[in-house]
Amino acid sequence: MAMIKIGWLFPNTFNLHGDRGNILALEFELRRRGHEPVTDKITLDTKEFHPLDYDILFCPPGEMIHFKAVIDYLMPVRQDLLTFIEKRPLLVTGTSIAMFGKKVNRVDGSNFDGLGLIDVELVENDRVYGDDLYFSCRYNGKEMEIIGNQIQMMDILLKDEAPFGLLHYGYGNTGETRFEGVHEGKAIFTNTLGPILVGNPWLTCEMINLVEENKEIQPFLEERDNQLELASMKTKTDLIAKKESHLIPVSGRVR
Repeated sequence: MAMIKIGWLFPNTFNLHGDRGNILALEFELRRRGHEPVTDKITLDTKEFHPLDYDILFCPPGEMIHFKAVIDYLMPVRQDLLTFIEKRPLLVTGTSIAMFGKKVNRVDGSNFDGLGLIDVELVENDRVYGDDLYFSCRYNGKEMEIIGNQIQMMDILLKDEAPFGLLHYGYGNTGETRFEGVHEGKAIFTNTLGPILVGNPWLTCEMINLVEENKEIQPFLEERDNQLELASMKTKTDLIAKKESHLIPVSGRVR
């Protein structure tokens, strides 16, 4: 048994869309493999936060009004975060992606700088878009399909970054391309809510596989039973297939 440390970023500030389920999914899979998950809640009141003390970091979606305070808190450990994502999994979902980009443009005309971990610019929309989200991606060398939903409050303008996935259906980053999210190092920045790790346990498994590789832990050989989740995905994709799509076919690269 190995102790695996999870850093849960700002759960008292960012707590939208039930994305705490991602923490539960990680803890469940770790226990299934015989590991001991230890989850620390990092808040603005945490006196010292050292990203490299953790094996996994997760940041859920939140309201933009809180972003500046969180960016200020994380800026002193920005370099540690860059080092972290070279080999360790960071999952950021929904609106919180904005904090890790270079610039955030608000709908009122104001703007502010993000942490700059990823080379993207974020533009707040003047309306909210919600729908299913279905795409293909690759993580830790494994191809997979991901399904969930999206409550889009901003557009993600990629510069020299690879998307996390290519859409089969949904709005994605801008509603005008097939790009979904951002993939930088071992970090995932995705619009997918649901929560993503509950509905797509194959992604959860790859994140834990990566942790085991990093810690040189013997791989866990017992396959997880995903029949329920696969059946759920088929039901959802069958419904999506009946929807009208306005995807624009463009070329793209996926890491």
